[in-house]
Amino acid sequence: MENPATETENYKKELTSDFNEAKFQIYRLHILWLTCNTISNNGELTKWKWKLDTIWRELSPDAIQKDENKEEQDKYTSKLKILNDKIAKSEDNTTIYNALQEKEIFLRCLQEEVGKGSKKSSTEMENFDD
Repeated sequence: MENPATETENYKKELTSDFNEAKFQIYRLHILWLTCNTISNNGELTKWKWKLDTIWRELSPDAIQKDENKEEQDKYTSKLKILNDKIAKSEDNTTIYNALQEKEIFLRCLQEEVGKGSKKSSTEMENFDD
């Protein structure tokens, strides 16, 4: 049996590791979103698609975990497949642009839903400096 102090120390290391990984993932997502904005503003549709796919790879483990208890039509992975099919079937730049924009909005909402987005504060917390 491990020493209780050692168990506590190992638990703290595990929590620190989880916290650091979450922090680094949020930072990576921030950089990816900045790049995504630049690429989309420049009209580089293919690069935009690849960047959105990279963002999906960052968020997919959380999405898959959340999908475990959902019906097929409600799963994030199913919705992403529909969006990717829409992009693949697009025949002109306007349709591709609109489909990519829809995918970006989906990914931004997913980021919020899995807790990797911005922190919302309640109205009760607004005057916490007073």
